Amino acid sequence: MTRIMMLVLGAVLWGYSAGFGPSATGFTFMKIGVGSRPVALGQAFTGVADDVNALFYNPAGLALDCPCELGVTACQMLQGVSYLTGGLAVPFARRFGAGLAGGFLSASDIRRDELGQELGSFVLNDLIAGPGFAVQPFRKLAVGGAGKFVYSRIDSFAAWALSFDAGVLYQPVKYVKVGASLLHLGPPRRFISYWEFPPVNLRSGVSFKLPFQNNYLLLAGDVSLYPDYGPTIGAGAELKLDLKLLGSSQNSRLFLRGGYQSGGKLGGWSGFSFGTGYETVFSPGLLLTVDAVYLSYGLLGDAQRVSLGVKFVPGSTPRS
Repeated sequence: MTRIMMLVLGAVLWGYSAGFGPSATGFTFMKIGVGSRPVALGQAFTGVADDVNALFYNPAGLALDCPCELGVTACQMLQGVSYLTGGLAVPFARRFGAGLAGGFLSASDIRRDELGQELGSFVLNDLIAGPGFAVQPFRKLAVGGAGKFVYSRIDSFAAWALSFDAGVLYQPVKYVKVGASLLHLGPPRRFISYWEFPPVNLRSGVSFKLPFQNNYLLLAGDVSLYPDYGPTIGAGAELKLDLKLLGSSQNSRLFLRGGYQSGGKLGGWSGFSFGTGYETVFSPGLLLTVDAVYLSYGLLGDAQRVSLGVKFVPGSTPRS
């Protein structure tokens, strides 16, 4: 079934991208990686999709291993660009999951006349928000979809559009998952004097979780394709360490992450990401998570993300 899904998604993307050249799509901010954890894994998250970030990478994950979670991420990028994203995921009735996600990007630029003289500054904003839903039609197989309202503003010009996502996630054996998703599918919009097409993104990925004692090592890989950009490969690893095994009296975990995404070609450490995370039970049934990641853009500089989340996990207690 996963193979059939990939063939269908590939055919849709091929038809949609026919005739596109480099930079033919708009909605550029929708290509920005969301969430500290996925970015730290080189955005190899399509086959993982086990937290609230599934709303941005593979909505099928909402119905498979995703806890009840509320999370926000603050991202500081190049040239003063800031991007705030967040989401809420709620699994229910054992086979279903629903969620709501959103993001707001803010930046500014200098207005100049024909001679290059500065005439002050203007603001650029992008907004995205919408719901997601997933279901397990069969055991360990989940399918999901999401819809998003997209709004952009540059100075006094503004435009909006609708975007849709679809995904599938399958766990053939314990500790192994494979997934595929088609993101940002929707009609073009007219912005100022140009027509813009959304950056349709076909993704496929796989993840392996290697448990040992009360810890694990997660390995993940993704292939991502845009109509106006060559295929990119992402790979990442996550090491979970139970701090109780190191003598801590608190019920808490430490995460170490690293990843790489191809396609940058900007020299130096471009494409490499390094992250960490901390998770602790601060109240019965409630876990607090804090994640951070550093992503290098090589010669252009770097970007940082910090995420804060709360998970509802029945039965968890602050102390061992």
